Amino acid sequence: MSGAGPDDAGVLFAEAGAPWWPLLIGPAVGVGGVLLDRLAPGGATPWAWVVIGLVLLLPIALIVRARRRLLRVRVTPEVLVQGDEAVPIARIAGIRPADGSGRYGIRPFGDHPTVPRHVGVIVVTLEDGTRRAAWARDADGLHAALGRVLAQRSPTRAEGA
Repeated sequence: MSGAGPDDAGVLFAEAGAPWWPLLIGPAVGVGGVLLDRLAPGGATPWAWVVIGLVLLLPIALIVRARRRLLRVRVTPEVLVQGDEAVPIARIAGIRPADGSGRYGIRPFGDHPTVPRHVGVIVVTLEDGTRRAAWARDADGLHAALGRVLAQRSPTRAEGA
C-alpha cells in the first residue's frame, strides 16, 4: 500500500498519483550549476543558477500537484476514490480482473476520457449494471482490496459480473 500514512487508518489501498522527488530536479540543477561555475574561471553569477533552478521547479511542481490529484487511487471500507471521482462501495455490485477488454470501450472512473497510461485495469460492475474501469499501477493490489471490502460487506455479492 503506497501513499498511506499513519492518519490513514481506514485506508485499505492507496496510490499517490505521482511521487514528490521530481521537485528536487530544479534545485539540483541550480546547485550543480553553481558548483561547476566555481570550478570554471569567470563563470556565471550564482543568481543565474538560482533563477534557473526556480524556472525548473515551478512547472515541475504544477505537474506533480496535478498528477497527485488526478491520478490518485484510494480504497476505504466506504469509498473508492479514483482521481476526482469518489464512488461509494455500496454502489459496487462486483469486480473482476480485466481480461484485456477493460481498457477499451468501458468508461473509466476519475472523469478521464480513457484509462490512464501505465496502469492496470479492473472491471467494476455497479448496482445498476453499468460496467466501469477502475485503474491503478498495482491493479492486483486494487483488486484484492476491493475484493476484501466486498467480501466483508456481502460474501455472495463479492464476485459479480
